[in-house]
Parts: sequence; structure tokens; C-alpha cells
Amino acid sequence: MHSYNWKRWNREVPVINLGTSNIDNKRFENFAETWRESLSRLKLPNEISATSKINDTFQGNGYFLKYITENFKNTLVLATEFKKIYCDELNQIIFPEVVHAIEQQLQFKIKKHAEEFIKAHKQN
Repeated sequence: MHSYNWKRWNREVPVINLGTSNIDNKRFENFAETWRESLSRLKLPNEISATSKINDTFQGNGYFLKYITENFKNTLVLATEFKKIYCDELNQIIFPEVVHAIEQQLQFKIKKHAEEFIKAHKQN
């Protein structure tokens, strides 16, 4: 999980972006899409719509993701980036209601998605 300052973009950007350029998309595209779709259903306060896209603002080019992908066969890293909707970075103000909403829902969503991945890729 990472976050980015949306004010640096000169266009509308999604609240959540998944970077998938360095995963085995032929094999894992389905899991990337179900994760994106799940995140798009986050219920956020302050009339924030949980828009989500794949490879819009970032493409998932981090070293950690590349290393895991190259060295572990049944492991999937989905680089998940949140627009900094949970704070005003320039004025150093946190929006605790947004942080809480994201935290509470991710606790459930991450576990559910991981369980589905394990079930599909469990070696017998």
C-alpha cells in the first residue's frame, strides 16, 4: 500500500490505482480485477467516491514487487496506491474519519482476497 499526492496531477485521478505491469497478467489478471472491483466498493465519508483503475497513475514498478514476482511462483503483489484523500498534505491535516473508514474495510477486504487467492493456488 502506498499513497500519492493527487494535487500534483493536472487531471482527475482515481482514488485507488493498482499497478500491474510487473505481475504475470496472463495468470493473475482476474485477481487484479477482483481486487480493483472490491476496492471500488469502499464506503467513504464526505461524499468521496471510491473510483479505482489499473495502471492509471502508477504501473507497479517498485523493486519489492519485481523481486517477489521473479523469485516466488505462487505469490502475487498488487501495488495498491491511494490518492491522499485521508489528509491535506500541504497543511498537515489528517481526516480521521476517512482513515478509519479505509482501515476498517481493508481489514476485511485484504483477508477475503488473500483467502480467495490461496484457495485458487493451493498446491496439493
